[in-house]
Amino acid sequence: MASYLFDYSSSSSDHNDFNYVTPHTKKRVYRKIFNDDEVIDVDSIEDKVNDPGKRKTHSDDDVGFGWKNHDVHGDSDDSNDSFNGDDDNKINDENFIGNMNDVVPCVGMMFDSLDEAESFYRSYGRSIEFEIIIRSSHKHSRNGGISSRLYICRKGERLGPKPLEVEDRVKGKRPRDVIPRTCCRARMCVAHKVSSNKWEVTKVNLEHNHAMVTSDKVNFMQRSRNIDPFTRSLIELFNKSGIETPKVMNLLSETCGGIEKIGFSAQDVRNVIRDIRRRVFDSGDAECGLVLLRDLQKQSDDNFFYRVDVDEENRVRGLVWVDPRSLNAYKNFGDVVTFDLTYRTNRYDMPFIPITGVNHHYQNILFGFALIRDEKETTYRWVLKTWLEAVDNKPPITIITDQDIALSNAISEVMPNTNHTYCTWHISSKFPEKLSTLYTQYSEFKTDFNACIYKSLSPTEFEGRWEDLKEKYDLENHNWLNDMYAIRRQWVFAFTKQHFAAGMTTTSRSESMNSFFDEYVKASTGLKEFIENSQKALDSQYLREVQADFDTEYKEKRLFSNSSMEIHASKIYTKEMFKRFQKELQKSQSFVVKSMKGCGDYLSKMYLVEKSTLPEINRRNFFLKVSIDGSYSCTCKKFEHSGMICRHMIRYLNKKQKTMIPPDLVTMRWTINGNKVAGPLPCTPQMLGNVVESQTITPVMKQCCIRNETLRHPQ
Repeated sequence: MASYLFDYSSSSSDHNDFNYVTPHTKKRVYRKIFNDDEVIDVDSIEDKVNDPGKRKTHSDDDVGFGWKNHDVHGDSDDSNDSFNGDDDNKINDENFIGNMNDVVPCVGMMFDSLDEAESFYRSYGRSIEFEIIIRSSHKHSRNGGISSRLYICRKGERLGPKPLEVEDRVKGKRPRDVIPRTCCRARMCVAHKVSSNKWEVTKVNLEHNHAMVTSDKVNFMQRSRNIDPFTRSLIELFNKSGIETPKVMNLLSETCGGIEKIGFSAQDVRNVIRDIRRRVFDSGDAECGLVLLRDLQKQSDDNFFYRVDVDEENRVRGLVWVDPRSLNAYKNFGDVVTFDLTYRTNRYDMPFIPITGVNHHYQNILFGFALIRDEKETTYRWVLKTWLEAVDNKPPITIITDQDIALSNAISEVMPNTNHTYCTWHISSKFPEKLSTLYTQYSEFKTDFNACIYKSLSPTEFEGRWEDLKEKYDLENHNWLNDMYAIRRQWVFAFTKQHFAAGMTTTSRSESMNSFFDEYVKASTGLKEFIENSQKALDSQYLREVQADFDTEYKEKRLFSNSSMEIHASKIYTKEMFKRFQKELQKSQSFVVKSMKGCGDYLSKMYLVEKSTLPEINRRNFFLKVSIDGSYSCTCKKFEHSGMICRHMIRYLNKKQKTMIPPDLVTMRWTINGNKVAGPLPCTPQMLGNVVESQTITPVMKQCCIRNETLRHPQ
């Protein structure tokens, strides 16, 4: 439909009749402007509107090129207006839709919606280089809907005085720079016509009493409402994918052909994200999160597990959920679990506990999630019992956590047969603070202390060194060291290496998962979004494992020795674990094995393994026990702790010219078939996309998803 430029003139005999012209025909229309007899060409008017360089700033003495103020009801909003509209001359073409950027606002324009009218006026303001704000709105008395709205120039007068300095100081807000007001009278008012359900422009004033924003600074005007719905949905999709605001701006800049052509700023993007989250929170975030969990459980045929603990006031005190993929992963690799209690990045400041482990590629895997309100022993007890219920009441062999008394008590009660190990990194990070006086007072203390903690091969050796340490430096009354000694079995490696822990001594696996969540959640993240992101973590876990399976199965592993044992290891271990075997194989070449006659018995033989490349005084002696039943044991305890054959055993096997790794020294969880206990992780379910209504997927993305699923599961 054609858009029109209107010549709206007074019905006085001194003025021309109403005329109009389409922008396409460019017919000349002449009219008299106010009390001036000068005739203006419409083409020149359009040039002034569209070319800022040809436009000069209006002053009180300037002749306007539009309507100073048009009032269809004959009431002027300005006391000094010299022109009032007349109902007889009002435009009644209800089919006219005024949404063209090259059209100046005028009384009688019709729009299908209020948003369309606002978008038109903001686009006009952008072309003229001034900013639009909403001055006031009126509502229908019956239905409560908006009946009229007044848009004014940002430099227009306020509804009431606002002493910024005083008010901000009272509220504790930081002071902000503001745009000064000049009582500019430029405005446009629209009213809702009930009969036609359209919006009509009822007042227009195009005159400004101030300088306009220069064209190179237009992009800095506040215009968050100028972001169109499609771009808003795109920003929401980027936000859900963990893409931060600066990267969102870079993506939009590439799409638009430059950051200056985007049409809004990074702050506007942050405001959109804020509005999205506020909408979610206002709708009852906690309830939405629980509804999402119920939907996930329903669409997984009740294989999705979750439990909610509430207090006397029906407030969420704890929440545990376990996806079917997590349960599958636990059946395969649930022998070692890590808990990290330090993650709090969510709207409710609730500690987030990702329950993690490692798969046969030594990748992070998730066994479940928990959100708790406090860190009391009763709360931890509920989390552990609930999580065990989800995993068929099969506790892990080892659990690694931070040093926390409440959690330790809960674990000892709920999992009495599980080896509980403290994160050695968190304990050792306290050494500089707790032992600073000893470090300063005794120059050799640090060396002796580290040798006791890190170089003791057995508990017996540690006990001997500890006693020597206490006697040498008079540590009988050192409270912190005495406390650490009391829990030595849970953090000193000479003790913890006696049982299987997949080679882990810290909670770094959980902490790296926390780093993953940092990409998706912020301090304002609510429960529903947190649950959605936990599902994304599982999706990422599935894809990583499938990629590693592919690399292991179809890519040839590089050999450095071409020995029979190395070739055998390349066929049984996953790619990552084969690299770890190669490291042990390389290190083994610097060791020598010596038989220890008279040290064994009729059921076993003892061997001394030492590093020949070191001076004899610096050598550490490792003792290898080989039984007649084919079992092996080394004092380094690497195999017992990590499940990987150690360099000392490899050296012995090479000496005996063994071509294969004995079956007893191959841990199934590190092999190619490590995930065959319960089968590989199931394909990522599509249920999340069905229950999360806010997920925005373009047709192109949907087509890509269909194509990938077809390639993964061909008919």
